[in-house]
Amino acid sequence: MKKQNSSDTSWVPEEPIYVGRDIPPEPSNPLIVALAAFHLEVGVIEKSARAQFGEFADLSTVLSAVTPALSRHGLALVQTFDAEGDEDVLVTTLYHASGREISSRARLVKVEGAGGRQNPLHLWGGSVTYARRYTALALLGLAAGMDDDDGDIADPVGKAKSQPVKAPAKKPRKPKEVKPFASVADANDELGSCTTPLQLSVWVVRMKCSSLSDADMSGLRDSYAEHVALLKEKQEA
Repeated sequence: MKKQNSSDTSWVPEEPIYVGRDIPPEPSNPLIVALAAFHLEVGVIEKSARAQFGEFADLSTVLSAVTPALSRHGLALVQTFDAEGDEDVLVTTLYHASGREISSRARLVKVEGAGGRQNPLHLWGGSVTYARRYTALALLGLAAGMDDDDGDIADPVGKAKSQPVKAPAKKPRKPKEVKPFASVADANDELGSCTTPLQLSVWVVRMKCSSLSDADMSGLRDSYAEHVALLKEKQEA
């Protein structure tokens, strides 16, 4: 094997050879750099319009918020139409002054009016506006501080059906009237038929509401204690 002459530099390549982490990064994509600067300037777009189901950020609000900032960073958002078979497609493209671009294609949803009574062009326009707003926000990586239920024109009937139905308010129950015992005999007769904790509790309430003498009330308490003890004996037997 021929030994390489250390003084011979003819074998050295003109460009340096990089290995592993020494590989230099590719030049930055100017479109990505501009989009990042755009994100620092434009945050969440607030709601400003009202629809059947609440407030939302409409297309005009979105474009008014992003267009000046896009222009300052050499960016332009363009939305056009295309066709794939018998389907309409919305093409959204973000151009940069350097010539770089990114784009997306979204199929437009065909909307039919309730009973065929609505203008088809009006429905198509609503679908276009709805799609333009969402695709523009998606391509720019923005949020518009809005709910996903603002497509009133795109689905006027379905949305109405999806609204939660409130349950009728329950009327407050009228408290049951407690009937006091008319006499000690009446109380003792009722006590003899009490076999459950609930029945015993009701008996106690009725006794306390009765207009009986202290001696009668004391005797009823003794009767109650004896009755409860008898019930426990029956359960343990």
